[in-house]
Amino acid sequence: MDSSTSSSNSQLNDTLQALGGGLSAAAPAAAGNIDSWISTLNGAGSPALSAISSELENLKTAIGSGDGSQISQSLKTLGEHTTKAAESATPDAKSQLQQLGQTLSSAATSLQG
Repeated sequence: MDSSTSSSNSQLNDTLQALGGGLSAAAPAAAGNIDSWISTLNGAGSPALSAISSELENLKTAIGSGDGSQISQSLKTLGEHTTKAAESATPDAKSQLQQLGQTLSSAATSLQG
Protein backbone atom coordinates (compact mmCIF):
# COMPACT_ATOMS: atom_id res chain seq x y z
CA MET A 1 0.00 0.00 0.00
CA ASP A 2 1.48 3.34 -0.98
CA SER A 3 1.42 6.41 1.25
CA SER A 4 -1.43 8.10 -0.66
CA THR A 5 -3.62 5.02 -0.24
CA SER A 6 -2.73 4.85 3.43
CA SER A 7 -3.48 8.56 3.81
CA SER A 8 -6.82 8.23 2.04
CA ASN A 9 -7.79 5.26 4.19
CA SER A 10 -6.87 7.22 7.31
CA GLN A 11 -8.94 10.15 6.03
CA LEU A 12 -11.83 7.76 5.37
CA ASN A 13 -11.57 6.34 8.89
CA ASP A 14 -11.52 9.84 10.38
CA THR A 15 -14.61 10.84 8.39
CA LEU A 16 -16.54 7.73 9.40
CA GLN A 17 -15.59 8.30 13.02
CA ALA A 18 -16.69 11.95 12.88
CA LEU A 19 -20.03 11.10 11.28
CA GLY A 20 -20.57 8.19 13.64
CA GLY A 21 -21.42 10.64 16.40
CA GLY A 22 -24.13 12.28 14.32
CA LEU A 23 -24.24 15.50 12.35
CA SER A 24 -24.11 17.76 15.41
CA ALA A 25 -20.93 16.11 16.62
CA ALA A 26 -19.38 16.28 13.14
CA ALA A 27 -20.26 19.95 12.56
CA PRO A 28 -17.24 21.59 14.28
CA ALA A 29 -14.75 19.76 12.04
CA ALA A 30 -16.91 19.75 8.91
CA ALA A 31 -15.24 22.60 6.99
CA GLY A 32 -11.72 21.25 7.46
CA ASN A 33 -12.80 17.72 6.66
CA ILE A 34 -14.64 18.86 3.52
CA ASP A 35 -11.65 20.93 2.35
CA SER A 36 -9.35 17.97 2.90
CA TRP A 37 -11.59 15.67 0.85
CA ILE A 38 -11.91 18.24 -1.95
CA SER A 39 -8.13 18.43 -2.17
CA THR A 40 -7.74 14.64 -2.12
CA LEU A 41 -10.44 14.03 -4.73
CA ASN A 42 -9.29 16.79 -7.07
CA GLY A 43 -5.82 15.22 -7.06
CA ALA A 44 -7.17 11.81 -8.08
CA GLY A 45 -7.84 12.76 -11.70
CA SER A 46 -11.08 10.78 -11.96
CA PRO A 47 -14.30 12.27 -13.39
CA ALA A 48 -16.41 10.32 -10.87
CA LEU A 49 -14.32 11.62 -7.98
CA SER A 50 -14.42 15.14 -9.43
CA ALA A 51 -18.23 14.94 -9.27
CA ILE A 52 -17.98 14.09 -5.57
CA SER A 53 -15.55 16.97 -5.05
CA SER A 54 -17.95 19.35 -6.78
CA GLU A 55 -20.81 18.17 -4.58
CA LEU A 56 -18.63 18.67 -1.51
CA GLU A 57 -18.23 22.30 -2.61
CA ASN A 58 -22.04 22.52 -2.76
CA LEU A 59 -22.29 21.02 0.73
CA LYS A 60 -19.77 23.48 2.11
CA THR A 61 -21.76 26.39 0.64
CA ALA A 62 -25.02 24.99 2.04
CA ILE A 63 -23.50 24.57 5.51
CA GLY A 64 -22.22 28.14 5.36
CA SER A 65 -25.68 29.44 4.52
CA GLY A 66 -27.42 27.21 7.07
CA ASP A 67 -29.85 25.91 4.41
CA GLY A 68 -31.02 22.61 5.91
CA SER A 69 -32.88 21.56 2.77
CA GLN A 70 -29.81 22.10 0.58
CA ILE A 71 -27.56 20.36 3.13
CA SER A 72 -29.91 17.37 3.08
CA GLN A 73 -29.99 17.24 -0.72
CA SER A 74 -26.22 17.53 -0.93
CA LEU A 75 -25.71 14.75 1.64
CA LYS A 76 -28.14 12.56 -0.31
CA THR A 77 -26.23 13.17 -3.56
CA LEU A 78 -22.90 12.53 -1.84
CA GLY A 79 -24.25 9.29 -0.38
CA GLU A 80 -25.30 8.11 -3.83
CA HIS A 81 -22.01 9.10 -5.48
CA THR A 82 -19.95 7.55 -2.68
CA THR A 83 -21.87 4.27 -2.82
CA LYS A 84 -21.34 4.16 -6.58
CA ALA A 85 -17.62 4.93 -6.18
CA ALA A 86 -17.33 2.02 -3.75
CA GLU A 87 -18.16 -0.37 -6.60
CA SER A 88 -14.81 0.34 -8.25
CA ALA A 89 -12.75 0.98 -5.12
CA THR A 90 -9.79 -1.02 -3.92
CA PRO A 91 -10.71 -3.95 -1.67
CA ASP A 92 -9.33 -2.23 1.44
CA ALA A 93 -11.50 0.87 0.89
CA LYS A 94 -14.64 -0.72 -0.57
CA SER A 95 -16.51 -1.55 2.64
CA GLN A 96 -15.58 1.77 4.24
CA LEU A 97 -16.85 3.68 1.20
CA GLN A 98 -20.08 1.67 1.26
CA GLN A 99 -20.47 2.50 4.94
CA LEU A 100 -19.74 6.19 4.28
CA GLY A 101 -22.31 6.25 1.46
CA GLN A 102 -24.92 4.74 3.76
CA THR A 103 -24.02 7.14 6.58
CA LEU A 104 -24.31 10.18 4.29
CA SER A 105 -27.67 8.97 2.97
CA SER A 106 -28.93 8.36 6.51
CA ALA A 107 -27.77 11.83 7.55
CA ALA A 108 -29.70 13.33 4.61
CA THR A 109 -32.84 11.46 5.68
CA SER A 110 -32.46 12.58 9.30
CA LEU A 111 -32.35 16.23 8.19
CA GLN A 112 -35.55 15.81 6.22
CA GLY A 113 -37.25 14.41 9.32
